Amino acid sequence: FNLQLWNNYFHLAVAFITQDSLQLENFSHAKYNKIQNKYGDMRRLIGFAIRDMWYKLGQNKICFIPGMVGPILEMTLIPEVELRKATIPIFFDMMLCEYQRTGEFKKVITNVLHE
Repeated sequence: FNLQLWNNYFHLAVAFITQDSLQLENFSHAKYNKIQNKYGDMRRLIGFAIRDMWYKLGQNKICFIPGMVGPILEMTLIPEVELRKATIPIFFDMMLCEYQRTGEFKKVITNVLHE
């Protein structure tokens, strides 16, 4: 298990999803439709990949708490329904992982309050 590699992957993927040029809801209706028809919403594809990779971490998920709490929350704020459905459960899984490990939510909650 290479923590730095996984950490880089998650941070790069979140940076991709949250970049301004992919926030399709900020475009005109015509531009939005043109991009959707030609490329689809790339944020959704990467969001699903993040979700799938998160669940493959198994017991190593705890290594990303609290470091990935903020980036995951940032990703869940993107107003794209399918992306939210894919990524909000990651946040709750982070809470569950911390609770199972420590019996509390201190790291997750502290990070949320500082975001």
